[in-house]
Amino acid sequence: MAMQNNNLINGEYVFFVDGAEVARSKNILTKYGKRYLTTYLAGQSSSPAKDIAIGIGTSATSVNNTQLDFEFYKSQVNLSSVDIQTSPSTGLTTYGVVYKTTIPTDVAGVIKEIGLFPSVTIGATDYASRSISNFENGQYWISDSGIQAETVSTPVPLIGSSYMKIYATSNSSTKYSYAINFDLSGYSANDSMTIAYYQSDLNLDYIFVRAYSSDDSYYEIRFPGSSSIGTKINSLTLSSLYDSGFGSGTPDNSAIVKFTVGAKAKSSGATTVLMDGLRINDEDSFKPDFGLISRSVLSSPITKALGRQMDIEYRLGINF
Repeated sequence: MAMQNNNLINGEYVFFVDGAEVARSKNILTKYGKRYLTTYLAGQSSSPAKDIAIGIGTSATSVNNTQLDFEFYKSQVNLSSVDIQTSPSTGLTTYGVVYKTTIPTDVAGVIKEIGLFPSVTIGATDYASRSISNFENGQYWISDSGIQAETVSTPVPLIGSSYMKIYATSNSSTKYSYAINFDLSGYSANDSMTIAYYQSDLNLDYIFVRAYSSDDSYYEIRFPGSSSIGTKINSLTLSSLYDSGFGSGTPDNSAIVKFTVGAKAKSSGATTVLMDGLRINDEDSFKPDFGLISRSVLSSPITKALGRQMDIEYRLGINF
C-alpha cells in the first residue's frame, strides 16, 4: 500500500540547564533509525533501551549516518514518556514520545552534534567504538624524560576543560606516552582512528600515534598537518596504522600496553599542537539494528560547563 510522505515523523533535541530551556535542534532520522522504529513497532527489537550521545563534529547530517563525527560522551536514557497534543487552531494531533537523559556535572565540552542510539552499539564482535583519551589530564601522559605533559585551557577546548600541549622545535618531534592495556586485535584495517586537536601554526608536519606492545615493537599512524590554523578532526583507517611502514619490531595488536602521541615540526619553524581527543571507531562490523537512530548538528554550539548539570530531551512526534 502506497503512503504519502508529508513529514509525518519529526524529531528534535531540547537542552535544559538548571531546568531552563537553552536550545532546540531538529534532527535527521537515519535509515537505520527508520529500520529500528519499524522493528520496534513489530515487536522485533532486541534493544529497547537507548543512549543519547554528544559530540564535536559538524559534517552535514545524512540518512546514511551511522555514528557521530566525534563522540565525546554518551548517556543512557533514564526516562521515557508519551506526549499527545492537539492544536486548538488546526485540530492536528501529534502523538509523540520523549526520551530524557542527564549529562552530569563532571562532563565538560562544546556540543556541536547529538544523536540517539540503541544502548547496545556493538558490532558483530565486542570491539565497539571507544575513546582512547580526551587528553584532559596531563599526568597520565609522560615524556621520555619522565615529565608530565602540560595542559592549557586557551583557546577553549571542545572536549573537557583543557588541551594537552605538544611543542616541537623546528625539524624535530616531541612525544608523550600513556600506559594502558588495550586489545586492538578485533579491529581490522577497515576500522578507523580519529583525532581532534587544535593546530596553532602552519609549521606542523604531522601528528603521529603509536601503539606499543613492548618498548621496541609498535605500530604507527601519521595524520598530516593542515594548511590552515584552528580546530581539526581527522580520521584514517587502521590500514594506515598496521601497514604504514613507520612502525618498529613485531608488535602484537592483542597486547598493546601504551599509546604514544607526538608532533613533528617542519624545517620552517617550531610547532604547537593542542590535543583534544583520540578514539577508535568500529566501521566494518556494523550492525544496522544498532546504528544511529537520529542525528542533529546544532546551528549554534552549546557549551556544557564543568560543574553544571544538563538535561537533554529527544522528542519524536508523529502527526495525523
